[in-house]
Amino acid sequence: MHEEEIKERREYIVKSSAPFVDARGRIDNYEMIFPVNMANIITSKAGSLRANHFHPEQLQQCLLVTGKYISVFKDLTLPGAQLRLQVIMAGDLSVMPPMVAHTMIFLEDSILVNLVPGNRDHDKFGQHTVPYLLVKPEETQAFIDKHKAELSK
Repeated sequence: MHEEEIKERREYIVKSSAPFVDARGRIDNYEMIFPVNMANIITSKAGSLRANHFHPEQLQQCLLVTGKYISVFKDLTLPGAQLRLQVIMAGDLSVMPPMVAHTMIFLEDSILVNLVPGNRDHDKFGQHTVPYLLVKPEETQAFIDKHKAELSK
């Protein structure tokens, strides 16, 4: 982990490394932070809210294929940790350590690939994911409106 993550664990972004481009298109390469045994493709509509939870044990990687979202997150291991925000863009691989609560507010219709090292069965939700309200659903549009000017910079 980088020195900054040691002080406060947080979601961070990994960019594609050594992309290959030719007349056919582009190949982006991502180094996985941990072994992956499950991948989920998640589609989200602009203006929607996802997550509002944390994972007690699992590290999670999300590769945003298309779209854009505001990521709101907080380190639950530090008393008084601040709420943090960053924008995840298409092509970003966001990495969320265990015990980091996170919420996604989608600015555009989006497709992401969720990559995890363990069970993500929907009928066993409470075993890998714990609800944690960072953003109330009725606050979604206010987050979008507040950050639109900053996001267009």
